Amino acid sequence: MSESSDPIFCREAVITGIGIVSPVGISREENWEGFLAGRSGIDIARGWDSTDEDVRLAGEVPEDFEERFLDKVKIPFARRFGRFTQFALMAGQEAIEQAGIDIEQTDPERIAVVLGVGGGATHYLGPMGDAIRDGDSQKFDKNIDHYFVIKTMFNAPAGMLAIQHGFQGPSTMVSAACASGSVSVSTGLDWIRSGRADVVIVGGVESTINRETIQAYWRVRALTNKNDLGSKACCPFDKNRSGFVMGEGAGIMVLESKQHAEARGAKILARVMGSSMVSEAYKIATPQMDGVGMARAIHGALKDSGVAAERITHISAHAPSTPQGDLAESRAINLVFGDHTGNISVTAPKSAFGHALAASSGIQTALLALSLERGKQIPTQNLEEQDPEILLDVVHDSPRDSNDDYAMVNAFGFGGHNVSVVLGKA
Repeated sequence: MSESSDPIFCREAVITGIGIVSPVGISREENWEGFLAGRSGIDIARGWDSTDEDVRLAGEVPEDFEERFLDKVKIPFARRFGRFTQFALMAGQEAIEQAGIDIEQTDPERIAVVLGVGGGATHYLGPMGDAIRDGDSQKFDKNIDHYFVIKTMFNAPAGMLAIQHGFQGPSTMVSAACASGSVSVSTGLDWIRSGRADVVIVGGVESTINRETIQAYWRVRALTNKNDLGSKACCPFDKNRSGFVMGEGAGIMVLESKQHAEARGAKILARVMGSSMVSEAYKIATPQMDGVGMARAIHGALKDSGVAAERITHISAHAPSTPQGDLAESRAINLVFGDHTGNISVTAPKSAFGHALAASSGIQTALLALSLERGKQIPTQNLEEQDPEILLDVVHDSPRDSNDDYAMVNAFGFGGHNVSVVLGKA
């Protein structure tokens, strides 16, 4: 087993590969072009008849995903793997190909995988639930096949990504609700800094769109029921916002030490400067409305990165389109940045794809890296009348040209899991 000679906590981390599967598109470029163009992935849920239900909307990955997955990702018995694992394999392969990672040239024991997941693959539970309610034991038995464990186990996306590519370093999943993708990035950053790995595949994956899960989130008042608004129902920072729309997908990145990337001649897309993970220790599904808990994460990420607050000029906000969450985050940003807040542009990508739980911050971090690389800020959709209590410069209507050196992505999950990550231009 080889060992790194770099001093502990001295190595810089960079992003060299990006892959995205979301309701907006099934590749990095489809997503980038779609978000810039203001394309929405939100519509009436496809998988069941929701005519008489309170919530009918979802942000689902395009219908041709499975066909494209089977064509792109060459693995035996591909259909036996759960949808969230398929998302991870598709986005992961795209990121790895862009980065040019080759285990013939890179020690496989120095390549790790850590991905975030929240709900996992709850859509496989629906048929079993129907059978249980019907009291039909034969139907129940019929709906459990010998692939059920492989389809639903939380560690399958990381495990299969490592197996598919022959990566032999640490491989695991982390779970912190909607902040899981950013916890993955933060963990990968620590592994790079400490010398545990030279390359870490990071990001978030999720597939929880089904009748049961959507109704459960509706019962805790997290979702909007403004079905008649269609793709405009998810409207972060708008004064009429009423909850989020459930989404799905994966955002995967190749994170590696700067020294390793430069030694093999890889193109650096962005730098991961620092991160912070804190617990609000407040309530399981409600943020501190003064923003203090979220502000601690933002402040901690600045401190960890060594980037002064005045150098942050763009933020990809958590902004799920809930009345409480959006307002608390805006207050947190104002608390940390004070008078400089007016110099920071803010975007809310969930307006286009809904809230994909653990995948959201993976997708948003990937998009933010592309934003830094390409000098464009993606617009927030559906902002018709900004909440007067939200004192932020929100990018909306159209993309903005930019020359940001440093930007931040926020992810705040149920349970008070608050994570902020600072990225820098390559």
